[in-house]
Amino acid sequence: MIPMEIHRKALKDRARQTMRQNVPSAWLVALLFWGLTTGVSTISDLAGFTTSLAATSSGVQFFPLFFTLLLTLYSVVMNFGYEIWCLRAWRRDEADFATLIDGFGMAGQVLLMEIQIFLRLFGWCLLPVIPATVIISAANSLEMMILLTQLFTFALIPYLYFIRLRYALAPYLLMDRPDRGAAAAVRESVGLMRGWKLELFKLDLSFLGWYLLEWGLAILAQVIFLIPTLIGIFQSGATPETLMTLVAGTTAGSLVGLLLCLPVELWLLPYTGLARAGFYDARISFVPPAPPVYTYDSTR
Repeated sequence: MIPMEIHRKALKDRARQTMRQNVPSAWLVALLFWGLTTGVSTISDLAGFTTSLAATSSGVQFFPLFFTLLLTLYSVVMNFGYEIWCLRAWRRDEADFATLIDGFGMAGQVLLMEIQIFLRLFGWCLLPVIPATVIISAANSLEMMILLTQLFTFALIPYLYFIRLRYALAPYLLMDRPDRGAAAAVRESVGLMRGWKLELFKLDLSFLGWYLLEWGLAILAQVIFLIPTLIGIFQSGATPETLMTLVAGTTAGSLVGLLLCLPVELWLLPYTGLARAGFYDARISFVPPAPPVYTYDSTR
């Protein structure tokens, strides 16, 4: 029996090769996707600050909430469209700029899939939350309660990440078999990832250095813009002017950090997306074909 194994190095080598050879360029596609998602979200956040203040003063809260919900649904479908592009590019199929909006043709199924994944994650989250709540409530001091809450929160993040890996292949299964529906894609992903979550975790972990670089650049931008303001606050105290400067510095630092991270982001988006698409193709290649269906011929 041939051992089933997914080679991370081969996946990443093929991903980089695809990034170089794809037409249009993978970096241009990633830039367009970034602009349509992160760019739109950033602009809406900056505009939403004023909108929220106006809504609060007038007592009208529904419009910012509605717009946030609409933007979230839009981002979910756009992310699915980018995953379609990654899978097509990996398979050497036609993958161009227009592929990014292919997800809107099946937006209902995409949203249904994400809702099912969310509900399953929520159910898995309740398993540790309920006993943890009992333990934290039994603590004999406020300091102990705070400490236990922080420890539980930190432990919950990797726990949910590993649970999320159960559903990592659902988008690709929905792309390949849209006629079977969102529920089937989620169920089949759970089956395909049984025994393979560690392999996908190791693939994700191999990109950690790039993510650390990206986070470091973002933190550096914030530090550069905030340190002068914080020094002024410590020296002269908090005044309305220094607080406004702090808000402006935080916003400017975020924008500069976003631009500093952009080259790394444009490298990581197709790199990780193509590698994950390759993982899916490698995993389904190990699935044996379905046995032929025998039909009885009554005329014989």
